[in-house]
Amino acid sequence: MKRQRIFTLSVLIVLFVASILLSFSHQVSNADGTNFSDFRDNITDLFIPETSGKITEQVYLGGYPLGLTIDGDGVTVVGLNEFVGADGKLCCPAQSVGIAVGDTIVELDGRKIFSSQKLIEVSKGVKGKSVKIKFVRNGLVMEKQIAPIKDLSSGAYRLGLWTRDASSGVGTLTYVRKNLSFASLGHPICDPKGNIVKCSNGGVFACNIDGIKKGQQGVAGELKGTLQFDMRMGNLYKNNKYGAYGTFDSFPNFCSNLIDVADIGEIQPGFAQIYCTFEDGVRRAYDIKIVKASYQTSCNDKGMVIQVVDKDLLEKTGGIVQGMSGSPIVQNDKLVGAVTHVFVNDPTRGYGIYAKWMLAN
Repeated sequence: MKRQRIFTLSVLIVLFVASILLSFSHQVSNADGTNFSDFRDNITDLFIPETSGKITEQVYLGGYPLGLTIDGDGVTVVGLNEFVGADGKLCCPAQSVGIAVGDTIVELDGRKIFSSQKLIEVSKGVKGKSVKIKFVRNGLVMEKQIAPIKDLSSGAYRLGLWTRDASSGVGTLTYVRKNLSFASLGHPICDPKGNIVKCSNGGVFACNIDGIKKGQQGVAGELKGTLQFDMRMGNLYKNNKYGAYGTFDSFPNFCSNLIDVADIGEIQPGFAQIYCTFEDGVRRAYDIKIVKASYQTSCNDKGMVIQVVDKDLLEKTGGIVQGMSGSPIVQNDKLVGAVTHVFVNDPTRGYGIYAKWMLAN
């Protein structure tokens, strides 16, 4: 009887202690209003099942030439040139109004000057009319009236200037994002000394490829293009180690199909394609080999070594030439990167940058 009472008392004590522990546990787990079952559910929600696949960005594929300029610096006067005017006399309109070597011309007839070509176009357009020219000298903005004079030999209206562009040239579009931002080149725009040109604003223009200088061993080839300054497409806002970046005013008509961007771990040595546009204005895919795909955990501008194997492209360009920088590289129907450099001693080979790094910068 005594043993039974002791057993009963022991059971009651155990039940009492258990109830206290359960009550304490309930109070702790509900301190933030979440019980244990809710907490488990919250943990489960944090994990992405393996079957759902990786989250990746989609972009519109580039492969089209662009005319790129960096605004603000205008064109620098590097020489004054006398020529014979229509009246048979030597003249130099620029010199006659006091423009000197070292001045930077930023505006003519109220139109901003992005390049030497733009200066020529505006000069021709105003013909012999006296217009305002704005230039910078030693940090001071100056204005004069100037009238282009007709060159007796060429028939063109001239100012009598030799100028150097601040920064302008031809590159290839790599991709366009859904928000109209884009990336090109895969490497920076640099000055003649190799310094990255600072860019706070620039222009993006339509560009026609007029010809090709084939690359050969020891000599880099080149795409010869004409910037269509009357067809401004958007603005350039950044120039860094990974490319020239900007925004389009509206989607170009070739932005029709989206393509996934590959993760770096997906990119393997083997066959791929690059997309380029030449004289006929048609974008085409050309076969290449990814010879080496370096595994990178941080941004670097040289991730791949590529080799052109497409017979048509080799016949047309000799391999990789200047102006093809930014040409998108596609493998297994995903954008993997862009062409950036050519090996001068072997124009069939060059470097590529991973698209993920371009997107991150």
